Amino acid sequence: MRTLAIVLSLSICGIVALTAQTPAPASPPGKPLRHLEYSFNVAVQGLQTSKVTGTNGVQTVNVAGNLVPPEAGNGSIFIDVLSVAPDGALVVRISELLQSETRPRQAYTCNVYGSTSVFCPSTATPSATEWLLLSYLGRQFIDAAPWDAQGHWQRKEQSTEFNTEEDFTLVDAGDGKKVIVREIKTMQLHDGPFDTQTSDITINYDRAMEVPTVIHADVATAGGNETNSASYVFMLVKDSFVKPKP
Repeated sequence: MRTLAIVLSLSICGIVALTAQTPAPASPPGKPLRHLEYSFNVAVQGLQTSKVTGTNGVQTVNVAGNLVPPEAGNGSIFIDVLSVAPDGALVVRISELLQSETRPRQAYTCNVYGSTSVFCPSTATPSATEWLLLSYLGRQFIDAAPWDAQGHWQRKEQSTEFNTEEDFTLVDAGDGKKVIVREIKTMQLHDGPFDTQTSDITINYDRAMEVPTVIHADVATAGGNETNSASYVFMLVKDSFVKPKP
């Protein structure tokens, strides 16, 4: 039986190759600029991760969860915003605490971009769950996007290994400060452990605070006679920028 695999890239893992042009995260300062906490829940059906190669032939960073399948369960994710890189990326430190464990797992420092790209320079990489959330923490995810008159924008990437297309729709402009964005992402591998991957992601986004407040992602992977899926839900539970009510 053919084994299927999932690569949570771009919106899930940000396809960013390890190239000399990609800046490494700056040295983290002593005190974070901002602290965020999210609760999460993950439901998984038979998923594994895999790695693919970027356009320049170098292994990309989007090896979901360090080649470990997404874990079903729930817990918390802690994010410290450390600094702003020269190219505008936020330098963040992320760690994950599963409800069944007593202490957070290893922390990772990464650059996150408003385009959903993520760059983590270490050999070990964040989990698939952490990386999905990282994809939407970049600055100006809404305000810097090239929206057309119908409230859409697209991002595409092609290589000898895969084709990926992301389609973003502003489904609810809300009050202008809080909006809802839907992303449909499709990936096709030309010669890999699966044929296609489709992600349907809804992001409730606070434009004033520049962070997602709720994310719901359904990811389906298919190839041969098999179809596998995973569902992720994130909710913002703490933000150091929010002043406590008197």
